[in-house]
Amino acid sequence: MSISQKEKELVLARLEVLSPELHFSVGSSKESFSRNEMIKQINENTDIGKDFIKVELEFLRAFKNGSLMSNLATR
Repeated sequence: MSISQKEKELVLARLEVLSPELHFSVGSSKESFSRNEMIKQINENTDIGKDFIKVELEFLRAFKNGSLMSNLATR
């Protein structure tokens, strides 16, 4: 999956509004990243940054098409 500049900017904009105290864990990595560290990962095009963008875009697509809410409602 290729990540466009607009998609990257969207994810970065969403991160910017979050608390700097928030931490993320991506994939099977035992390491967690602060908001600012994740922004750095994305800006440096690391594998972690790319994975985070992909996960965020999947979340947004699921939210848009309603599958996120229907999955939550069935739990």
